[in-house]
Amino acid sequence: MGTRRSHSPFAIEILRSVSHSLGRFLAIAAIVAIGCGFFAGLRMTGTGMRKSADIYYDGTELYDLQLISTLGITDSTVEKVAATPGITAVMPSRSVDVMAALGDMQIAARITSFETQSAEEATSDGVRVFSDDDGYLNRLILRTGRWPEKADECVVLEERVAHLGPADSVQVLYGATDLDDVLEVRDFEIVGTVSSSYYVQSTSLSTTTLGSGMLEQAVYVPEEAFDPDAPYTELFMRVGDATPEVSATEPYQEKVDEVEETLEVSLDSFADERRAEVREEAQATLDENRADFERERADALRELDDAKAELDDAYSELESGEAEYRSGLATYQQGQREMAQAEQQISAGERELQESRAQLQSAEAELAK
Repeated sequence: MGTRRSHSPFAIEILRSVSHSLGRFLAIAAIVAIGCGFFAGLRMTGTGMRKSADIYYDGTELYDLQLISTLGITDSTVEKVAATPGITAVMPSRSVDVMAALGDMQIAARITSFETQSAEEATSDGVRVFSDDDGYLNRLILRTGRWPEKADECVVLEERVAHLGPADSVQVLYGATDLDDVLEVRDFEIVGTVSSSYYVQSTSLSTTTLGSGMLEQAVYVPEEAFDPDAPYTELFMRVGDATPEVSATEPYQEKVDEVEETLEVSLDSFADERRAEVREEAQATLDENRADFERERADALRELDDAKAELDDAYSELESGEAEYRSGLATYQQGQREMAQAEQQISAGERELQESRAQLQSAEAELAK
């Protein structure tokens, strides 16, 4: 006697539903399959994009940590940061946000210095930049033109040229702060375009206090375009242990955070030292200006004393001359009086003479009778 396998009512109902609406079942199965495919594709796309980005970041030596100081960064601070455990490379840089005339437009731009010699000696395959300079971070990829050779030449972001249009020059109009002690060059000729892993999103570079509040172009200039006495504004660092890790992943962030925590212990002392340096520089400038003021004041007072002495001498000479004038005037007046008396005496003598002549003539007349 054979056995017969029985099916549960639920299975029978499922089979009956599928058989009666096979088209709907196949459509739902296809939708589920496509959804799973899209989900798997997106999961793999994210992984692939992160790996591609990591290859680009590592290939251009994008920084792992960045130190920005409103008071500026000195060579002493750079040396101390470089000695921090875990940091294998440092690169200081100067940058300033400005309003600039780019062709027929006025835009907010960030002018950044870079080592032109390191850029010229490096080679690139369009994604990676190869250089013997281990300290050359945030490496630029030259897309068109050439590297700057003079202080008044620059390169700009290729990705922003598509938005802003081509231009031949960048003319600095004004900055968020005084530019006299920052930039030595205000007009730059554009000699090439570059790509930078520092600016990943070409549509939104960064924020600024100028213009619309958004940066619209990044301008890279030789270090000679900046005042050599101006402090660095930012310091880029590479964390050696984080290099093998994929960027934006937890293992990478843990390596970076570990070094950042070590660095933060010393940041307060760095800031205190920089404030002390700024005070010393300001005090030295104040002392120098005060010394110049005192010296000029002493010179002015000495000139005033000399002028007063000359005035006193002139006044004394004037008084002496006035006394001599008065004495001469008195002598003159006395002479006038004596002359008047003499004239009176002469007149009296002439009258007496005339009277004597008349008497003589009268006597002669009498004798003649």
